[in-house]
Amino acid sequence: MNVLAGDIGGTNTRLIFAKVNRSDWHVVARKKYRSADFASLAQVLKQFIYEYNLTQAIGAASFAVAGPVKSGVAAITNLPWVIKQDELSSYLKIPKVKLINDFIAVAYGIDELNNSDTFILQSGDIGSKTNKPNAVVIGAGTGLGVAHRVWINDHYKAFSSEAGHIGFAPENEQQCLLLSWLQKTHAHVSLEMVLSGRGLFTIYNFFREQEAASESRTVIEAMKKNDPAQVITEYALSGCDVLCQKTLACFIDIYGAAAGNAALSFYPVDEVYVAGGIASKIKDKLKAQRFRDAFINKGLMTSNMKKIKIKLILQESVGLYGALKVALDS
Repeated sequence: MNVLAGDIGGTNTRLIFAKVNRSDWHVVARKKYRSADFASLAQVLKQFIYEYNLTQAIGAASFAVAGPVKSGVAAITNLPWVIKQDELSSYLKIPKVKLINDFIAVAYGIDELNNSDTFILQSGDIGSKTNKPNAVVIGAGTGLGVAHRVWINDHYKAFSSEAGHIGFAPENEQQCLLLSWLQKTHAHVSLEMVLSGRGLFTIYNFFREQEAASESRTVIEAMKKNDPAQVITEYALSGCDVLCQKTLACFIDIYGAAAGNAALSFYPVDEVYVAGGIASKIKDKLKAQRFRDAFINKGLMTSNMKKIKIKLILQESVGLYGALKVALDS
């Protein structure tokens, strides 16, 4: 059977076409497209099918989308696309197309990862290991996603959320000032507003404006040519810019606290997976004590938080693998 799957985000759309024989699958075609270059998912699919001359009949299809899915319809949170299952089914000439939240796909894609695709940030309580660990998945990229993965009967079931849009809860005086600064221009300050790619730039602007931090002309010029979040990350990691370093440090504090809050929201959990487009790029910073300190700082629950294993997902195609798995199981 031929299977088509996709991972559709605000920045990138990843597609894969595979031939499946029982539990084995062979990739025929795979490509990443810039989402903003297209007016719809149908346009991306048309380009993909044309480029690889995919004339074979498709037996099943599934697409992970960065946004809520309701009654077979998804509006991409950070992209002006509306995707409908029935329209895709008609376009692809197959009986059924499955739309799922992108972090549902990440949760299902975990089983397809190799050991080299993850990095342990916190070992947790080795003595309480279970063969079927429940987990939370969190990831910052264009937006912020959170999902819950639970073993039910004889298989894993994943549950989506829109936790990126909950209110930002500051953990220290600096973050309180950040929240107050944002509240001057926003009636609701969501977690995603500070924990995402654009959130990095927001924190950068906060420090630049509120603390009168010196802004490098080199960084300013780089931001004119490239994504500000990418520039901030690069200059912070290189140690070449104090403002960028301060921005990333604050971002990591917020990330660690948010990951801990997600774990508590679905507690008890055994593992937390950190995914998304930013995390793997700042691996060396996340594996330092700062992230773990923010994660476990939960008052009466601190000792419990130390027992949770934290894994960083390095494989950018985990959501694509999850979407492919859902297509096969549909």
